[in-house]
Amino acid sequence: MKYPPQDQLVMGLHAIQELLHHAPHRLLRIYTVRPQEKRKSQLLEECERNQIPISFVANDELSKMAGSDSHQSFVAHVKGRTYYGAKEFLKKVEEEDRVLVLMLDQIFDPQNFGALIRSAECLGASGVCWSKNRGSDLTPVAAKASSGASEIIPLIRVSNLADAVEKFKEGRFEIVASLLDASAKSLFEFKYSSRTVLILGSEGEGIQPLIRKKADKAIYIPMKGKIQSLNVAQAASIMLAKWAGEA
Repeated sequence: MKYPPQDQLVMGLHAIQELLHHAPHRLLRIYTVRPQEKRKSQLLEECERNQIPISFVANDELSKMAGSDSHQSFVAHVKGRTYYGAKEFLKKVEEEDRVLVLMLDQIFDPQNFGALIRSAECLGASGVCWSKNRGSDLTPVAAKASSGASEIIPLIRVSNLADAVEKFKEGRFEIVASLLDASAKSLFEFKYSSRTVLILGSEGEGIQPLIRKKADKAIYIPMKGKIQSLNVAQAASIMLAKWAGEA
């Protein structure tokens, strides 16, 4: 069996349900085993109503196709995603009054990557930007972790984050980095500008020094408990919730 390219696959029941609700035109075919549970049968009925082809295959074929056993018996072949460059995205949002872009640096874990995309979409970010050369790409695992958000929110995939930061600066965006250093201001004393790029780095590597230097401001989340750190996806959710609350 010839499989579709992995960057055109979405796996997982919930992620495919979200696609059906928000962008059914993106679905080219559903691959699944014959369903035993009612909610899975309902998903297939909805696919049939939308005239989306369904192929029944063995469970191990789904695992090979998705490169993971976490597919929940569902893998979707989707139309190729549209990725923006920084210039194209800036043109798209030039008339919008309030824009936040979540920029991700050195996020290599696809679960974290997908969770960050999910938080960005849920909390009103206008797009997610990352370098295809320094981090995870949108694999089936990442798409599943995003719960369908990867198929809804604008995605800005660039070759060089430092160049992208410069383009956003030219577009009148304030560059805000999540950092733990003396220059950083508490998130709870900070107010976002109407056009913001919020940069987060991985828990291990953080943000590259070159990108840090280009930031206009730095913020951090004050810790009140005994544990003094958060997962990057948790930290992003808190920072994005602050943005959403200021609207």
